[in-house]
Amino acid sequence: MKIRSSLASVVWTSLLTIVASGCSAPHATVELIHPFEFGRQQSVKLDSEWAHYDCNPGESVARLLCEWPLPGSHYGKKEYELYLQLPASSGVFEVGAPIESFSGDTIASDSSSQSLGSGGNVISGFLIQRTGRLRGLTHITAGQVEIKCGSQCRGMLSLVCADETEIVGEFVARPGYDMTAFERDHQVDIANAKAVAQGKPLPEPAVKRP
Repeated sequence: MKIRSSLASVVWTSLLTIVASGCSAPHATVELIHPFEFGRQQSVKLDSEWAHYDCNPGESVARLLCEWPLPGSHYGKKEYELYLQLPASSGVFEVGAPIESFSGDTIASDSSSQSLGSGGNVISGFLIQRTGRLRGLTHITAGQVEIKCGSQCRGMLSLVCADETEIVGEFVARPGYDMTAFERDHQVDIANAKAVAQGKPLPEPAVKRP
């Protein structure tokens, strides 16, 4: 399933703008597109300053966690969470590609075939929605993440979830956030996200609704 080309073009333009503008405060601005919904639920825009990035020294795996309150708010209870594992380097990375295959600045071509059969870490993640009819967890199945790391990590998201939700947007994250507690609470979800990104079947659906 392809991300809408017009939206992707807007995101690419936005990314070039933030890179050229220099340092800015951490933020995550995305649009959640639900093609199976109608009205206001079909497109949900989220914006907050909760964009977190972490990578332990010497490790190849980095983690990105973006969190949002309800649409239209910048602060409040965290109702949406997006978690991603990706290479600890700058580049353009495709969901499902093996993380260990990247070193330094890298541009990923079509590496999905390399990840099949690999038991290691792959670019993967999930989206949690804690409110509304669509509340629950859905894994990322396809798409790309572009990131450029330095004193801040800047990038763009163009992702598709197992429930067909599309995630399009940008982020500026400050490195060094401790994700131990979040990852401890979501060990099973993280493991399942890797399997889904590789196209492997799960013992339970890749979309979990309460």
